[in-house]
Amino acid sequence: MSQSDALVMITASRRKGDIVYKVECSSKITNEEFEYYLGEIVKGICEWKHDICVENIRSYEGVIKEKKK
Repeated sequence: MSQSDALVMITASRRKGDIVYKVECSSKITNEEFEYYLGEIVKGICEWKHDICVENIRSYEGVIKEKKK
């Protein structure tokens, strides 16, 4: 990870016309901590942007492009 004090980083960027996301975690945290931090990040986003996470939304569908060789 590029920042020594970062535990979990999530970024989305544009690359050659695609939107690419990246999730990084420090090697200093356990899988359980990583899962907890991701859950807390999602919880925070839902509090900030409530309409994204309303309880009646039960599914989401997206497209993942094939990995380029």
